[in-house]
Amino acid sequence: MLQQTTFSAVGPRFRPFLERYPDVRALAAATEDEVLAAWSGLGYYARARNLRRAAIEIVEEHGGRIPRDPSVLGALPGFGEYMAAAVASLAHGARLPAIEANVERVVARLFAIPGHAGTPGLRRSIGERLEKLLPRKRAGDVTAALMDLGQLVCTPRRPACGACPLGEECRGRAMGDPERFPARRPRPATVTLSLAAAVAECDGRVLLVRRRSSWLDGMWEFPSGEAASPEAARRALARRAAGLGLVLSRSAAIGRARHAVVNRRIEIAVFRARPSEQVAGTGPTALHPPPISAAASEIGRWFRPDELEGAAIPTLTRKIAAAALPE
Repeated sequence: MLQQTTFSAVGPRFRPFLERYPDVRALAAATEDEVLAAWSGLGYYARARNLRRAAIEIVEEHGGRIPRDPSVLGALPGFGEYMAAAVASLAHGARLPAIEANVERVVARLFAIPGHAGTPGLRRSIGERLEKLLPRKRAGDVTAALMDLGQLVCTPRRPACGACPLGEECRGRAMGDPERFPARRPRPATVTLSLAAAVAECDGRVLLVRRRSSWLDGMWEFPSGEAASPEAARRALARRAAGLGLVLSRSAAIGRARHAVVNRRIEIAVFRARPSEQVAGTGPTALHPPPISAAASEIGRWFRPDELEGAAIPTLTRKIAAAALPE
């Protein structure tokens, strides 16, 4: 959960997730939709899918016991070098460097190691230092301590050097500028996009469609269109709505919201839509939500507002719902 997500966002979600899935067998038995719903709001949903896939493999191939061997751990879905090292070190006490952003920052400052944050070269240098630094026993405790030190004291900006137990040995502090280690990578240019979303209501339900793309794949979203301008986004939405058997209202937007993902700044306008059969007066009445078009029958579903809370929907969808639907 903490990979690419802040501690403040993860904190409230960690224990509820463990209560719902207390062991790998419980997680392996869950559907992908259930796991995505439990993960909803944390972003980077490939992590949740891989976590479930890893649990299934652990149950099927390892009898439900998490492997101790780092090479076996590294072959599990979504693990890779860091996750394998972290589990082997923190759970099993292996004397193995597990380098995430906090550990990288603490060690880079402690030894004044040059290099840009997150780059392979810097990670190799950090690993070499940690191989000498880690004790033979309880190495995982030292790794956990370095993580906490980076989270709470040796922070990216304005580190509390006076409270640091390693302050006297820190070369970065001795040089007078610990924040220069590690060097920050240039941020990508900010891109502003317009998104138009359709809220189609029928019998007290709203239509969501399953997203199929590299971003938020498999999550439920309101039908939408994205473009460089609000006008182009609305035209794109109208085309998509027509493919779903919907007619987009010609009236002004009923709600607006904003959302940010990495360097993307998304301006959202929300519009009403209705099933085309209702508009024509020849299809199902408002008391019976009509099926969506055959082409989309595998990816669409009518949700009651109270069902949205437990559905696999991202923060973007929740913002659109908040902008358009009454409490």
